[in-house]
Amino acid sequence: PALTHGQIVVFRYPVDPAQTFTKRIVALPGDRLRIRDKKLFRNGAPVPEPYVRHATDYFDSFRDNFPADPNVRLPNPAWAAELAAATRDGELLVPPGKYFVLGDNRDLSLDSRYWGFLDAAAILGTPALIYYSATSPTSELPRLTPFWQTTLHWQRFFTIPR
Repeated sequence: PALTHGQIVVFRYPVDPAQTFTKRIVALPGDRLRIRDKKLFRNGAPVPEPYVRHATDYFDSFRDNFPADPNVRLPNPAWAAELAAATRDGELLVPPGKYFVLGDNRDLSLDSRYWGFLDAAAILGTPALIYYSATSPTSELPRLTPFWQTTLHWQRFFTIPR
């Protein structure tokens, strides 16, 4: 089946294919996108995203107004050049065979803004079930936070991702 806007996908992380990531597709091949003041626009129209969470109060010019002149060191050096080449009139054009993915925890997500387009061949599938959901009390990576210091989201356990 064809991939669609808003679909959650599991894929090999392009910077380190030994890692598996899960993100949401926000742009398909041929789409134009931009983020202004943390709000996603696709093909000139605002995108309703009720699932997005903003975990920080501070404003990051690269993350929250994308695409912008990169003022951060990107994990994939080739992405800076590709980003500049694919940006026209403040919008990013997604090339054929590629996708642009963002995390729902938008302010803390390592996603396409930082490493580039997702190649269709890197997509492994879609998640079938949420088997664990928790929030860390700090901005540390969840795997570094002891289990007893997390807040479990019991209502999400064993539900279908949406």
